[in-house]
Amino acid sequence: MLRIVNLEEIQGILLKIPSLVDLQEKRDTSFIQSVKEWLSSLEKALENNKMPLAGTIAATRASLISTERGKMPEGVEFRRRTSGGNLKEAAAVGAIKKAGNIVYDAVKPDAERIAEAERTVRQLVAVARSKGIINNIEGNINFTENMHNLWQSLAADSDLRPGTTGVDGLVGPYDALILLDRVLTADRPHIKQSTELVFELQ
Repeated sequence: MLRIVNLEEIQGILLKIPSLVDLQEKRDTSFIQSVKEWLSSLEKALENNKMPLAGTIAATRASLISTERGKMPEGVEFRRRTSGGNLKEAAAVGAIKKAGNIVYDAVKPDAERIAEAERTVRQLVAVARSKGIINNIEGNINFTENMHNLWQSLAADSDLRPGTTGVDGLVGPYDALILLDRVLTADRPHIKQSTELVFELQ
C-alpha cells in the first residue's frame, strides 16, 4: 500500500511522458537518452517502494539499450528495411508505452483508495464545520499538533467517528492528517499548506 508522498512521486514521473513525446516530435537528438533516464527514475521510485515491478522496468530499459547496440526491438516489425535511428526511436516509443501502461495500472488501486479517502475527509470537514467542531486555524504556530488535535476531535464525535475510522483504514493515520491539511487548505486558499506536517510524516 503506497503512501501519498510515494504515489505522487510515481505519478509525477508518469506525468513526464508528454515532454518525452514532445522531444520525439521535434526529433530532438536527446530523445533516446531522455527515455533511458526516465526509465531509470521510474525504476528507482518503484525499487524504493519495494515494488517488484521495478524489475520489469529494468528489463524494458535493457531492451532499449540492446536496440541501441543493433538488436531488433521485440514486437517491432518493419515491412521494409529501415535505419538504425528509426529502430532506436521505435524501441524508445515502445518502452514509454509499455512502462507507462503497466505502472499506471499498478498504482491505479492506490490512487483510487486515496481519492476515496480524500472524498470522505471532505465530507467530514463539511459536517464538522456545520457542527462547529472546526475552529479557526489561522495563526496557529504548531500546525502539526493542531491537525492531530482536530482529527481526534472529529474521531470523538459520534456522527463523524465512522468516517474517521474508514479514512484511517484506507490510508492510515499519517496520510489522514495530510488529507485533512489539504482539504482545509483548499477550503481556505489564503492558508499556506503546512510543509512542516508533510515533512514530519514522511
